[in-house]
Amino acid sequence: MPPRPSPPAPAAAPDARPIGRRERNKRDKLRRILAAATELFTAHGYSAVSTQQIADAADVGTGTLFRYAGSKAGLLMLVMNEQLRIGVERGVALARSGAAPADAILALVTPLVEAGSRHPENTAVYQRETLFGTGPERETAAAEVARIESAIEEILRIAAASRPPHDPDRAAHDPDRPARAPHRPAHDPDHPALEPGRSARDLGRTAHAIYSTMYMDIVRVCMGRAPADDLTGRLRESVDHLLGGLGAHNEVSEYGSSP
Repeated sequence: MPPRPSPPAPAAAPDARPIGRRERNKRDKLRRILAAATELFTAHGYSAVSTQQIADAADVGTGTLFRYAGSKAGLLMLVMNEQLRIGVERGVALARSGAAPADAILALVTPLVEAGSRHPENTAVYQRETLFGTGPERETAAAEVARIESAIEEILRIAAASRPPHDPDRAAHDPDRPARAPHRPAHDPDHPALEPGRSARDLGRTAHAIYSTMYMDIVRVCMGRAPADDLTGRLRESVDHLLGGLGAHNEVSEYGSSP
């Protein structure tokens, strides 16, 4: 099981001052480098891409390239860190819009799944550098991993808070609806997910279990221990199982929010 990362530090307040030409040039170069590295690593895989190819595609010198990332592995981490940031934003947005918890959670790791499916070595290098690398890219990677786990917990909290009240009349008159225990209010001390004083702990533990399980499924593909073509299906089975144990998945899907 991977080590549980520390939560990322709060982001600093945005600077309202106008951006100067030098800063704009730096951001433009970083944008070009990130776009070039993303395209080349995605199309050809880590081993088949050289830093010179990335520099040429970004229209910068190799010296400039290494001012933004200290190595080829650092360039890959820039790419994956940005993709994971986008994945976290998308997963949380899906949950807030009413998507099923499993769909929202899977969206968080879609970048890793897609990278592992196309070129498993990309994800393998990223995981290696996240665990054992050095430099600012590694620190950013650790923060992104922490955000994934925090986002899973937020998705679980959203799902738990959005559970509709139980309708006993509906249950009595719907022969196709499976029997279930009576609805318990959020303040019920026996409620497994929403009990005051336990909810944060329980949701946090479930989030960590989901994160760890998905992590190991992805790593097995990267190591060649499992096929990549059914990774999404295996991840969904794992997430569904763990959500079922919590109760959030079953109650949400019962009311039609889950496919």
